Amino acid sequence: MSMTPPDYAHWFTPGAVVTTAEGKDVVFGVRELGELSLPTGRLVACDPIVHLCSDDDRPAPFTAAVPPGRYRVQTAEAAFTYPYDHTVNAAARLVIRDTPVVRWEPALVPGEPEPEDDCFGFGVDAGAGCFLDTVAHHSFPGTDDDSGVVWEGLDADSAGPTAFVAEGENGHDIAVFSSGWGDGLYATWTGRDADGEVACFVADFRPFRFTRTG
Repeated sequence: MSMTPPDYAHWFTPGAVVTTAEGKDVVFGVRELGELSLPTGRLVACDPIVHLCSDDDRPAPFTAAVPPGRYRVQTAEAAFTYPYDHTVNAAARLVIRDTPVVRWEPALVPGEPEPEDDCFGFGVDAGAGCFLDTVAHHSFPGTDDDSGVVWEGLDADSAGPTAFVAEGENGHDIAVFSSGWGDGLYATWTGRDADGEVACFVADFRPFRFTRTG
């Protein structure tokens, strides 16, 4: 992935098609997961299995803050026929404002340098990513011990790629989604509208990393 992100507006259009260099059409669908509460307006993206509950490696929130509130969460699902028939989560989006994005910038945490290439983002070692407010970190007990609401959602039968919003303790919730083809380093982008306001955050799960796009 280059430092110019893909056309996420296209990805989040139901029925959108991207044709790979191999001449195969990848068809996109959009799933609405519900709303995520951000009581502080400070968003965290991370691997929930690795990073929740413990303070040893607690992820920091992004520097771009938004007004506290509840915001829609969506996933863009990409249906492949090459290299084999499979549907994956291509991206997850937190919608802050229903306004068009005119500028994308890397979503960085405090002290993180401005990237010069695509090597930025959050690491996934358990096949899943998540969005949550920074104060919700300890609201999902059992996650580090294969139990609790996060694991219940991950273990539930699903007709497509795993994606859900779960409620934890103290009124906090979390949006969880399987991460594309699996583990890796996944960039999150901040989309800003014509007024310079944050319109959305998009976690990109690099759906085309095993093929090439035309």
